[in-house]
Amino acid sequence: MEIRLLGTLEAQARGVVLPAPAHPQGPALLAWLALNPGEQERGPVAALLWPGLPRANARTELRSAVWALRRMLGPDEGLVLNRRETIGLRCSTDLQEFERLAAAGEPAAALALCRGELLADLGREYGWVLAARADHAARVEVLRAQLTAGEGRNAGPGDSAARA
Repeated sequence: MEIRLLGTLEAQARGVVLPAPAHPQGPALLAWLALNPGEQERGPVAALLWPGLPRANARTELRSAVWALRRMLGPDEGLVLNRRETIGLRCSTDLQEFERLAAAGEPAAALALCRGELLADLGREYGWVLAARADHAARVEVLRAQLTAGEGRNAGPGDSAARA
């Protein structure tokens, strides 16, 4: 399964765009699991997504959101790592590809993946989204600077960038 985090949140399985999970916090859960690979402790995830609820209620809501996520995946529901004390999602993301390309010294290819700000459709009520968005925006600026510096070095003698 491929999750697009750069721009609006989108999940694809077997080449088909999937509908959002049918739970109010379903998209946020999908995004958080995609941003945080591997298995995560259920308690902290529930507290992060339902900070105003008592622990037991937040865990109940998490179970409901996980059910909606599994239902969204249909025959691929096994991609949700749903254990008694942990939760996770097997997927690849455009953000992982962005980081791979950036590390490989391919800033133009990495920047081409950006369809907008990270998780553009998730609201400001999630501090973790805002923090991840800020981190990604800083990374984008670094790559843009690298790209601009590279263009200046590659400019020919008649180019204005070489004269600047």
